[in-house]
Amino acid sequence: MDANADEYEHDVPDVMYVACNIPGPGIDLDEFESEYSVGCSCTARCDSDRCSCTRATPNYIDGLIVDKEKPSGPIMECNSRCTCDSGCGNRVIQNGPLNCLVVREVGGKGLGLFTSKSIRKSRFICEYAGEVIGLREARRRVEANKNSTNYVLVVTEHVGDRALVTCIDPKQFGNIGRYANHSCEPNANLVPIRVEGSVPRLCLFASRDIGIGEEITFNYAGGVNSVHNPSVTRCLCGSNNCSGYLPHNSI
Repeated sequence: MDANADEYEHDVPDVMYVACNIPGPGIDLDEFESEYSVGCSCTARCDSDRCSCTRATPNYIDGLIVDKEKPSGPIMECNSRCTCDSGCGNRVIQNGPLNCLVVREVGGKGLGLFTSKSIRKSRFICEYAGEVIGLREARRRVEANKNSTNYVLVVTEHVGDRALVTCIDPKQFGNIGRYANHSCEPNANLVPIRVEGSVPRLCLFASRDIGIGEEITFNYAGGVNSVHNPSVTRCLCGSNNCSGYLPHNSI
């Protein structure tokens, strides 16, 4: 993503704004910085029937993510190696977050993420970006923060017989997405999407139409093929089907 496409900043002291993920402890720097060596050979706009990035099925239609019940593999956007131009329909998240996001206090929950405009179902909202860290470091941070706010998000993708685990912590280095709270009845889904290389970006898409002034929420256990158990932290989402406790990923 062009950093200029993200004009947000933090009002919270001691938090540095990063538009995209940065490497943290436990991450192989060469692997993190490695990029795809080839891209699609489409001209101008991608033809989803032939594009090697979409693998013959479109990821987006008119800028809205396509709901794939059985995806053939990780979702990939076109990248700098591709011959298509910046107006290609397979370039969505790299254009930056929506410009209508507002951070403000939520009674009893601290800060939350809201929208000043309506958001259409399946529209990209923003990334949940921060430090990408290794599993051992994720375990250490979760344990260290067990009596305070924990921002570490662990996502496990099952691709064939492989389990791909990504841990992101935006507590000290993060973007606008760090303010999105959990809800047992959310209005956004978390979707891993790859642009430059193998490390995914964790992206929030509207799971329904979202009205002006609504808080943007996602299920911390949703959108990925992972097994989560209840934690000891009370859930304050207030939804009718609230489980009572925030989900916990045993890492």
